[in-house]
Amino acid sequence: MTTATATSTTRDHRWIISPVHDTLFFIFTPVLAFAILVPLRTSWDSQAIQFFILCFFALGHHFPTWLRAYGEPDLLNNYKEKFIIAPLVVLAVVGLAQFYVLHGLFLMVVIWEVWHLFMQHYGVMRIYDAKQKIFAKRDVHLDWLLTFFAFLTVIFYSAEYMHRIFDTYLKVGLTFFDPAVFAILQPLLLAITLVIAAAYVWNIVQRLHRRQPVSWPKIASMASVLFLAFFGFIYIGDLVIGYAAFAMYHDVQYFAIVWVYDNQLVNKGQKRTTAFLRTLFASRALPLVALYMLVCFSYGSINLLVGYLNSGLAIKIVEIFVISSTLLHYYYDGVIWKVRQRDTRAYLGVEEDPEPDRHREVFDLFKLNTGVHRLGNYLRETGRQLLYFALPVALLTLVQLYWPVDAVQAREDFAEVFPDLPGAHNNLGVAYAGHGDVERARQEYEKSVVLDPSFYEAHLNLGLVHARQGRVQEAHREYEIALQLKPDYVQALNAQGLVLMGRDEHEEAIARFEAAVGEFDYAPAYNNLGLALLQQGDFARAVAAWHKAIDIAPRNASYHFNLGLAYEQQGSDGQALAAFKEAVALQPDYVKAHLSMVRTYRRAGKLNQARQALQRLLELDPGNQAIIRMLDQL
Repeated sequence: MTTATATSTTRDHRWIISPVHDTLFFIFTPVLAFAILVPLRTSWDSQAIQFFILCFFALGHHFPTWLRAYGEPDLLNNYKEKFIIAPLVVLAVVGLAQFYVLHGLFLMVVIWEVWHLFMQHYGVMRIYDAKQKIFAKRDVHLDWLLTFFAFLTVIFYSAEYMHRIFDTYLKVGLTFFDPAVFAILQPLLLAITLVIAAAYVWNIVQRLHRRQPVSWPKIASMASVLFLAFFGFIYIGDLVIGYAAFAMYHDVQYFAIVWVYDNQLVNKGQKRTTAFLRTLFASRALPLVALYMLVCFSYGSINLLVGYLNSGLAIKIVEIFVISSTLLHYYYDGVIWKVRQRDTRAYLGVEEDPEPDRHREVFDLFKLNTGVHRLGNYLRETGRQLLYFALPVALLTLVQLYWPVDAVQAREDFAEVFPDLPGAHNNLGVAYAGHGDVERARQEYEKSVVLDPSFYEAHLNLGLVHARQGRVQEAHREYEIALQLKPDYVQALNAQGLVLMGRDEHEEAIARFEAAVGEFDYAPAYNNLGLALLQQGDFARAVAAWHKAIDIAPRNASYHFNLGLAYEQQGSDGQALAAFKEAVALQPDYVKAHLSMVRTYRRAGKLNQARQALQRLLELDPGNQAIIRMLDQL
C-alpha cells in the first residue's frame, strides 16, 4: 500500500482502528514478530520458518489486493483495461523469464520490493498525520526523507541484504561498486540519515513548542520500523529471520489496512460491492475476521505446492504464478491506493487534505470511452504494460547476454567490502571453481566454514573441491558435515554416493542416490543411480533411472549415452543404437557415442553403417590414426 489521507469518522481520531489494535497491527508488530520467530530458530531451520511466512503471509497478503481490484465494481470499471491487460502481460513476461532464465526480471522484483516496503510504511505515517490534520509540507517531506534514507542506509550496511541484491545484479551482468566508492557511500548515507533524523526530532520539538499537534502513533511506528530494520537486517546476522520478521510486520499491517477499508466500504453502503465482499466485511465480528484471514492464508498456501511436486515443469508453473502475483501486487498497490484519493480518505477515516488532487495519468488524457474506441483503449493499455514490464526486462536481457561482467572480479570486490560474510566467500569460491582455480576456491570455502560452521552449502562445496583434488577422505568428511546440518540435502547425498561408489560400496551408494531422488527429481542423482545399478548388473532399474534423468534434462547428451550403454548390456541393440544416435544429435563431437554406434553396427553386421559412422567421426578429427585403422579393418 502506498498511502492515504481523509475525513475521520472514528471514535478516537488519532488511531486507524483503536489504541490496542493499532499497537498490535501497526506499531508493536515488529517486536511481536521477533518474539515469535527468533525462539523458533532453536527447533526449526531459518529457511523453513521463512518459507512458511512467505507462503501464508507474503503471498497471502496479495489476496486483499485482488479483493479491492476485482471486488469493487466502481474501482474495476475505472481501471478495467489495466486490470485485464496487466495480468496477461505480466504472466507472459514472467513465463519467458522463468523458462529462459532472464535475470533482469528478478532484479526488477528485488528493487521494486524495497520500494514497496518503503512506500507502505510511508503511507501509514501519512495516515496517522492526516488523522490529526497534519498536512504541513515539512512533515510530509521529513517523513519521506527519513524513511527513504533509513531504509537505504540499513541496506548498504546489511552485508546479507546487499549480497542478496548483488547476486541478482551480477547475474544480469552489472558490476558491483568499486570497494573504494562503497567505503565512501556507507558513511555518507549514514551521515545524511543522522542529519535528517536530527531535523525530524527538531521538527517535533518545534511543533510541541508551538502547541501544534504531534502524531505519537506515527512516531512510534517510525521508531518500531527503524528497530526492525536495524535488528533484523544487521544486528542478529540472520537475514532469513530478519526478512521473515519484516514480511510478517508488513503483511499484518496490510491485512489490517484492507480490512478497515473494506469494512467501512461495505457498512457505509455508498459504493457498489460484490456479494463476497459484503459477506466477508459485513461486521467486525471475530468469526468474519477469522474467515478473512483464512481466505488470505488459503491463497498463500498455493506456494506450499512446491514441496509436494516432483515435476520440474509443475514447480516452474507455480513459481511463475507466485512471481506474477508479487509483481501485480506491487503494481496494483500503486494504482488502488492513491495519494489524496477521495475514496481512500473516506473509508480509512482520515482528514481531508485542503490541497486539491492534481494527480492525473498522462495516458488517461488520451483515453477514449466510447464503444467504438474501446479496442483502442485496450491496445493503448497493452502498450503501456509492455513499456512497464517487457521493455526493462528486454534491456536488462541484452546486458545479460551481450555485456557480461567479470564475475570473479565483482565477487572479489564484494568479499573485500564484506570480509566477514560467509556467503561472499562461498560464492567467490564458486566463481574460482568455475574458472578452474580449485586451490583458491578451496581457500574461500574454508574461510566460509570458519566464519559460519553451520553453512552446509559451503561444506558441500569444500567437499567437491577436495574430491577434484583427489582428497576423497576429506571430501567424504565435508559431505557428512553437510548432511548432519541438513539431512535432506540432495546435492550432498548425491556427492556422497559418488564417493561410496568410488570405494566399490555400491549398495550404500545406491541408497544415497535413492535418498536424493526421493527428496527431489534431481537429474544428476538419477544418472549416478543408473551408473551404480549398471555396475551391479541391474540393467532394468538402470534403464528406468536414466529415463527419469532424461525426462528432467532431455538435452543432456551423456544421459542418452549412458542409457544406450544400459540397453547394450541388456542386449537391446536397437534401443541402444537409438540412444547413441540421440546423444550424437545433441552433441555432434561426442566421440564415445560415435564409437558405441560403430560397435553396435558391427555387432549387428551392418558394416556400411559402421563405416559411415567412422567417416563422420573422422571429419571431426581428420588426423586420428586409430579411426583410420578402424576404417581399414572394415
